[in-house]
Amino acid sequence: MHDTRLLAAALSMVDQPVAVSKKDRIAFMNTGAIELAGRDLTGKPTALLIPSYIMNTQADNFAATAFIGTKNCSVKVNSFEGTRFYVMVCNEQSPDDREALYTSLRTTLSNIKFATSCVSIIAEDEGNEKLLEYVCSLNRSYYRMKRVLSNVTALNAMARGQMPFNAEAVDVTALCKNMIDEVMSLGDIGVTINFNAPERIRIVADRMLLQQLLLNLLSNSIDHCPHNGRVYVSLLRTDKNLILSVDDSGDGIPQEELSYAFERYKHEADLTKPQGAGMGLAVVRGIAELHKGAVIIESRGENMGTSVRVMLSLDIPMGTKKMSAQRPDYDRENLRLILSEMSYCLPLECFSELMED
Repeated sequence: MHDTRLLAAALSMVDQPVAVSKKDRIAFMNTGAIELAGRDLTGKPTALLIPSYIMNTQADNFAATAFIGTKNCSVKVNSFEGTRFYVMVCNEQSPDDREALYTSLRTTLSNIKFATSCVSIIAEDEGNEKLLEYVCSLNRSYYRMKRVLSNVTALNAMARGQMPFNAEAVDVTALCKNMIDEVMSLGDIGVTINFNAPERIRIVADRMLLQQLLLNLLSNSIDHCPHNGRVYVSLLRTDKNLILSVDDSGDGIPQEELSYAFERYKHEADLTKPQGAGMGLAVVRGIAELHKGAVIIESRGENMGTSVRVMLSLDIPMGTKKMSAQRPDYDRENLRLILSEMSYCLPLECFSELMED
């Protein structure tokens, strides 16, 4: 009893919403959690507060997205001796209003791409291998910057509720297999990607957004895997959802970083290697939520890999469209989408002008 009172006193001083459950019942909620839920659920079933897919996840430590009460949240889960702690962070991201700046950067990028193509023609005519190598480097930088700007555009559209969404019947098995095959065909990316799924799984979804989501997850896994590491992609259809899982043998996510894994710009910068701007998982989360789904991230420990599960609802009507804003400026061609989304992990030779042609 003394320990319970001590825990309640400590958690009452925490600003973030925190709930504690034991034996599938809420044992404690601090003031923030009560306000988020709209009522005090102490003593009630945990399922009244926490979605079943989070409760059914067996990992001791993981992060997930969820609607708590009426708000969109990230939920960090920790377990200890049969007790579970839920720390909830409301995600009310406001759009970035520097659109004029981004428009100027896109124009500049287009000019850089045009100039790079011109230099490539000259280098090929002269047989200048060193200059062609510089062309590859310029192209890679172009796609890295393009990815950042595209992610900003997507997150802004999501924050405003204006993200274009075009629902159609999609064979997700074929989509995943084709994207993985194309990635593996580009060159030695240093890892092996294994894919396991039923022969044909069709759902109603936005094809382009699913490609973006998959490539984003693959890029994260490849970037954090050692040379000769492995990435496992699988699909599982349940009664209500399609679950896309991406597991890797990489370095994992530190437990202290799991709580803000879905927030933009929050990751620790590693100056020893090139990396993105920390928006990838935020975009993945947004795409999942557009499909009435959620994301769960489990890091199994240092150098033991990361597991990401994306749940996509099967309850999306055919022909659903939201056309209140233009799409993010991703190219429709698969190759250019791959070059953009995976620009931090593909080898330099993938960015030659000949590859695009």
